[in-house]
Amino acid sequence: MKEINIWSGCSIGIGAALTNPTELAFRKGKLKNHYPVEFNGKVFRDAEAAYQNHKFGHLQQDMTIMTEIIVAKLQQHPRLLKTIAKYGGVAWLEQCNHIVGVRGSRWEGLGRKSNFIQCLISAYILVC
Repeated sequence: MKEINIWSGCSIGIGAALTNPTELAFRKGKLKNHYPVEFNGKVFRDAEAAYQNHKFGHLQQDMTIMTEIIVAKLQQHPRLLKTIAKYGGVAWLEQCNHIVGVRGSRWEGLGRKSNFIQCLISAYILVC
């Protein structure tokens, strides 16, 4: 599969499923499934809710916690892990982007220039 924009508005299911606010993607009609995440002993409606509950406000700390949350998500939803592998693993993720239209977002960018994609790649490597 060619690169995609991983965000809640992605019309390709895996792109909407890999973003953190999967409940938003579900409400937009981009997903048919929910992706709750259990993190630190609590179940959150999605990875975004877990992140919002645990973020620090400092980029490096937030990237660490984001990666840990995505690790939990991939472990709890192995179908996502299998789909990433099917499309080419790290090499495929490096071609994807995360553009959501939030002005000044520290998470947006193309490939590894996106802090979100960096966290997703790190999480994928840790789970594999």
